[in-house]
Amino acid sequence: MNNKNIASVIIPAFNEEKHIKNTLQSLVQRNALEIIVVDNGSTDKTAEIAKQHGVMVIDFPTGTIAAVRNRGVAASTSDVLIFIDADVRVSPDWHNKLAAVAQKLHDTPLLVTGSRVQSAEKNNWLHKYWFSELTSYDAPYINSGHLITSRLLFDKIHGFSEKLETAEDYDFCKKASSVGAAIQNNADLIVTHDGYPDTLRGFIKRERWHGRQDVETWQLFMASKIAWIASLNLLLLFITVVMTMAGFYLAIPAYFLVMYALSYSLTVYKFGLRKINYMLVMSVIFYFYLCGRSLALVDRLTGRKR
Repeated sequence: MNNKNIASVIIPAFNEEKHIKNTLQSLVQRNALEIIVVDNGSTDKTAEIAKQHGVMVIDFPTGTIAAVRNRGVAASTSDVLIFIDADVRVSPDWHNKLAAVAQKLHDTPLLVTGSRVQSAEKNNWLHKYWFSELTSYDAPYINSGHLITSRLLFDKIHGFSEKLETAEDYDFCKKASSVGAAIQNNADLIVTHDGYPDTLRGFIKRERWHGRQDVETWQLFMASKIAWIASLNLLLLFITVVMTMAGFYLAIPAYFLVMYALSYSLTVYKFGLRKINYMLVMSVIFYFYLCGRSLALVDRLTGRKR
């Protein structure tokens, strides 16, 4: 164990000058942490701001987000590894609980922990009806926006899979589970995500990017229920356009009725039942979630990279 630092914090960053100052300030306040920012080719002041906070900055202009995280680990020295995104702030209480988490990882290194990032307190419908709900459902993995593990386990499973452009955290936890590691969400470790999109356009763009991995290969597509549903959405939309061009204008409301019913069912499946006003709005957002995933499939079919 490194005697100076409780843990090494790895922060991948690309054009994060808007948020990285708050992220770093939240980290340097209390515990002795080795903080490493891996700059993935930023064209703004991300690296300059990081250097002003006295942290290690590594220039790594090419490579997937998985490769960026692995590069940060290669430069780190502690036995406990913390992965935090450049737009995530840790709470003061996070620092109070970190020593116990680090000790647990030393005692039981086959462990992946961390917590789901909370939405920043904003008066915005996407945050209120969607992002604030992302901490309330179970998942078999820890998001890499706030993931904590041991160096022993990281080395054992050879880190993040660098060929993956997205979903590297799901793959990491899957590999960890395959060697007997426990996956434990620790809700007491409170962190806040400042980078969630505030607009519908930004939300669709986000899901378009996240959906790319699900359609990268035929095998991944077959394993993803969301990719199937996204393809169904595209098929129904195509049929709707053809029928509308043929003069069957009722096809448009029929399409939206079918997709809303499907989105409502998926909302219940993912989040459970909520108050009726929440369900109505969350179902609309889920439809646009599917639209983003459908665009990821279009990108794959047309060979586009965004």
